[in-house]
Amino acid sequence: MKALTFDSSEAVLDYARQHNDELLVLFSTHTEIELFETMIPDNMIIATSFAQTYGNVKKEHGFTGFSEKKDICEVVPIAEPPILSRNDLRKAYDRVKDNPNAFMYLIADGLSGQEDMIMTSLYFMDHNFKMIGGSAGDTSYDSTLIYYGRQRVKHIAVFIDCRRHTEVIKENIYVPTGKKLLVTKADPIKRIVYTFNNRPADEEYARVLGIPLYDLRNEFISHPLGQKTDGELFINSPQRIQHDHSIKFYSEIIPNKFVDVLELGDMDVIMEQTRKKMGMKPSVLLSINCILRDQYFTKNGKWQQVFTSLERMNSSQSGYISAGEQYEFQHCNQTMVLLGIE
Repeated sequence: MKALTFDSSEAVLDYARQHNDELLVLFSTHTEIELFETMIPDNMIIATSFAQTYGNVKKEHGFTGFSEKKDICEVVPIAEPPILSRNDLRKAYDRVKDNPNAFMYLIADGLSGQEDMIMTSLYFMDHNFKMIGGSAGDTSYDSTLIYYGRQRVKHIAVFIDCRRHTEVIKENIYVPTGKKLLVTKADPIKRIVYTFNNRPADEEYARVLGIPLYDLRNEFISHPLGQKTDGELFINSPQRIQHDHSIKFYSEIIPNKFVDVLELGDMDVIMEQTRKKMGMKPSVLLSINCILRDQYFTKNGKWQQVFTSLERMNSSQSGYISAGEQYEFQHCNQTMVLLGIE
């Protein structure tokens, strides 16, 4: 596998022609993909992103991603609804499931809100199997562009039968405050919470934070909610307060469950823990960072701190800014997921 970045579509086409034994997986802006869509070669997957990262730079334009030998890749377009693709997904999974270093790289349409449905459609996969995913898209546009060659697809999974050691990890820069909310009425499909602790969701959220209700939306990025699954904390980010005092989230929250109120942790300590979790010096490092992390890093001048930490693992990490992340068959927000290949 190789991490790649290109400044122009011409450079992408030249590389694809010279390396037709490789599958290219690239991310770019909506506008650049629209201009490129009639020229996309058969050995390429390309998807919309908010921005890309390569080395110690956040790129607003160009094409960034990775390539891998086609003979160890199997590409599975995912239909709408995703359950219709379960047989194709299962066949691809069965071919690699016994390889402890194989993994699935998922690109979901981040504007469709179907990530949780995709995760449910993977019910047959062992949850120890490695998977990394990101939600493509740009909220400046009404639709997400995901292409496999010139074929436009809804979502897509790539199963890679890697023979080198692989690690998939995630990083949260948020930690529990010790305060909890009980979800007493919610619609997981619509990702809406109506009440916490049997009170209107927005009023109870603000009360627990100790802030006026009119300040709540300004605190969302600093105080998202979290759910623990098998000891792992997964972040649920609030999207907006609705007219009926309910709150719409970017990922599902299930009723009759306690959720943690989170706050920002010590980034230096957390990033050191991330490097320790990787447990190796990867020759390839792929990242997916949530748009909400990007907003916080950009506003507070933290990106260089993030890049410095990633550089200590690999100086040419390649990644993109997503609308959500998938890790251990869970859809989450405000997270970075990393794939390292030794």
